[in-house]
Amino acid sequence: MTKKAMKELTDAEIDAIVADAIAHEAAVAGSEAQPPSSAIVWWRAQMRARQEATQLAEKPITIVHALSIAAGVGLMLSLVGYAIAGVKGSAGWLADVTQSIGGSLPAISLTSPWVSLTLTVMLVSLVIASIAAYIILADD
Repeated sequence: MTKKAMKELTDAEIDAIVADAIAHEAAVAGSEAQPPSSAIVWWRAQMRARQEATQLAEKPITIVHALSIAAGVGLMLSLVGYAIAGVKGSAGWLADVTQSIGGSLPAISLTSPWVSLTLTVMLVSLVIASIAAYIILADD
């Protein structure tokens, strides 16, 4: 159509042309669309229900898992503190043992900042590795 012919169309005629085009597209889309069978819809609903039930059941397990890890870390820290207190009290005994062996072992000073730093780095690394393992193995 030319511009002149387009200008002569009324609003009702333009609406009719657009409605025909939309109806034609709807007919084409309706003939091409194939909704899934009722068996597939039922299967998908069952799978979704199972997945939701599994997620609901896993929530308390995840909370208990996190609490047990926190309790384990607290227990480990208390044991390390207890062990350090015991070692500090027996540092003189350990020095006597190293001297009685014949002096072949160098004297170990457990109060040295380097030994404390090494033990602290080992402890922090263990805690970070535990947290990283939990994050990696968590199913979210």
